[in-house]
Amino acid sequence: MEFMNELTRKSLDFDYVLSRIKTYTPYGKGYKENMRPYLPGEEERLEEELQRIEQFLKYAKDHDFSREINDIFAHTKDLRTSVRRTMEGCVLSEVELFEIKTFLFLIRDLDKILKKYGMDDWKDIEIEPIEKLEKLLDPDDTKIATFYIYDSYSKKLKNIRKEKKEVDREIKKRKKEIKDKVKEDLNMRFRPDGSIVVPKENQSVLDKIDTNPYLTYVSETYMNVKFTIKSTEEISELERKLSNLKEREEEEEYKVREEISKQIANSRKKLFRNMASIGKLDFILGKAQFAIETDAVKPEIVKEHCLVIEEGRHLKVEDFLNKKGLKFTPISIDLKEGATCITGANMGGKTVSLRLVGLLAAMAQHGLFVPADSMKLGLSNFICTSIGDMQSTDKGLSTFGGEIKLVQEAIEVAHKKGIILIDELARGTNPQEGYAISKALIKFLKDKNSITLVTTHYDNIADMEGVAHLQVIGLSDIEFEKLNEELKDRELDKMDIINRYMDYRLVEVKSKKEVPKDALNIARLMGLDEKIIHEAENILEEK
Repeated sequence: MEFMNELTRKSLDFDYVLSRIKTYTPYGKGYKENMRPYLPGEEERLEEELQRIEQFLKYAKDHDFSREINDIFAHTKDLRTSVRRTMEGCVLSEVELFEIKTFLFLIRDLDKILKKYGMDDWKDIEIEPIEKLEKLLDPDDTKIATFYIYDSYSKKLKNIRKEKKEVDREIKKRKKEIKDKVKEDLNMRFRPDGSIVVPKENQSVLDKIDTNPYLTYVSETYMNVKFTIKSTEEISELERKLSNLKEREEEEEYKVREEISKQIANSRKKLFRNMASIGKLDFILGKAQFAIETDAVKPEIVKEHCLVIEEGRHLKVEDFLNKKGLKFTPISIDLKEGATCITGANMGGKTVSLRLVGLLAAMAQHGLFVPADSMKLGLSNFICTSIGDMQSTDKGLSTFGGEIKLVQEAIEVAHKKGIILIDELARGTNPQEGYAISKALIKFLKDKNSITLVTTHYDNIADMEGVAHLQVIGLSDIEFEKLNEELKDRELDKMDIINRYMDYRLVEVKSKKEVPKDALNIARLMGLDEKIIHEAENILEEK
């Protein structure tokens, strides 16, 4: 069974958390996209990763360091394809060689920054300048991040270029002599492109040009006629020679690029090692910055299979509330293997507690700090959830059918060490059967090796030995008359006011206790007709 399926990732808002982790290089993005959870047996490796984030916190808080290193990251391109092409015997283009040269300079700059801040001895992060390759791409030691096939690469190339310049100079000289003669004969100036344009109405000039041995027709419009210099036999010979020299130059440049490409292929291990190290550095700094921004802490990883959260926060819900000017109520919970029930009325925050438990567990097992005051975690093999509307239209399943399908999948692996989160099971069927199924499920899961957390609004579901019972405080401590007065202000959003007063904290229930009837209070506060409220209260008393 995979650690989390797509439905679980979505219900816990795990991808929202990942979107908050900033990486700047293609290599860092690759590590982020391929991150996987640490599973039971990998506690030491996870602890090493978390310790590394802790050590990087001070660097992430240093604005000068962040500015310097982010400038390097911002200019880092993905060159893995170019390097692989050299391994296949391909010859890189000048653009690709320029990018490799720029990358080598970035490696050198990054190495200097890491040494400056005392960060040059991290395990698995080896930033190593490749001097031999750097010198090959910068033979004249210009220290400039541009690439050109320098004359110093080949004596033959240098001679070809020298001869090419001489021939080109001779062609220009011959053409200038002709231009000067034409100017003298016709008293006309050449355009920058070497052409002469004559209006058709100027017939006398056109007649002169017809007899001029140095000009030839190019094209015409309805108003003008265009001419250019007629190539002489001497110029034609020089141009043929120049064309031949250009071909020879290209051939020699190709040989140079071919040799450089071979040397890049020979340095592939060092190049890939630097790329990997840049990716790790980028990703670990992203994790550290994320921890700072979310006021997160390092979770304590233990061998015992448990999950203890003190003052935990669900980041997406917290961000949503903050935008509305509301505060998230931190949640504390202590879970062990077996079953735990959370009871409370609708709107009481039971589902948020469920999602928070799953999200923080997933974050910790993926090597992230968690938004809480503290957290203790024993690693799980999987997180399985049934949260929200489980209706499956593609398979023709109702909400209840979708729930049962997911719950059955969880039951099949409940004997393994995992986390099972079930929200309001059987709410999609009639209450009597729903209660019976929920009770039977809790009874089945209470002795299993997985940590199971179930929310329910049914009474007495947790009323059995070995099942922990938690209850949302909700509105039980609120003076409703005072709250009702505030709700009379029509300009205020009633839902926002209720959310402000709702206490989402969990308390342990040690004795038999009914689920609190906050639903009636909420209905009253939201303005439901008082006659209906009284009738509902009478019905409850008759039960």
